[in-house]
Amino acid sequence: MTTRICSKSGAKWTIPRYKREWQRICALMPAYLEDGTNGTAITYLDNSKELIAYRLQWVLDDLLGYLRTNRAVLVKQSRGYLGKQARRVPLLASPDFCLVPVKGRERISRSDTATGYVVLRYVEDVIPCSSGNRVYFSGGTYITVYDTTRTLWANLNLAKEMKEKLLWESAQLHQSA
Repeated sequence: MTTRICSKSGAKWTIPRYKREWQRICALMPAYLEDGTNGTAITYLDNSKELIAYRLQWVLDDLLGYLRTNRAVLVKQSRGYLGKQARRVPLLASPDFCLVPVKGRERISRSDTATGYVVLRYVEDVIPCSSGNRVYFSGGTYITVYDTTRTLWANLNLAKEMKEKLLWESAQLHQSA
């Protein structure tokens, strides 16, 4: 973590790695920590992993706030594109940071979140394996997800469609201006 010192008060504050290196994140997944509590596992392009002792939704809200948006706005935008109230929708924070929902773990209890996210930009391939599917990212990094192959490809293709449509709409707005 980077430590900075506030010049007036001398107080120290840190910027978490997931904020400093958000462009290198491949996946954000819910995870059970060693003590059995819910946390977040973040996988980076260099295959390093970071475990955070906060639920995925908290980490995602914190990261999206840092990127000057929020989950509610992105969900509304995605549902508007789909024209229905889908439960798991891609979150398009920017053209380079599109989060595709995946089933990230088997839940132990009903209150646990199972949905994680992979970053569309880095997905290279999806290969079925005995426990689900392996999602391979640029540079050889991979994670295992528990969606069916059909659902996983459908979500990836939907995210690509949304990204292309929103880029097209943005280009149209710039042309008319």
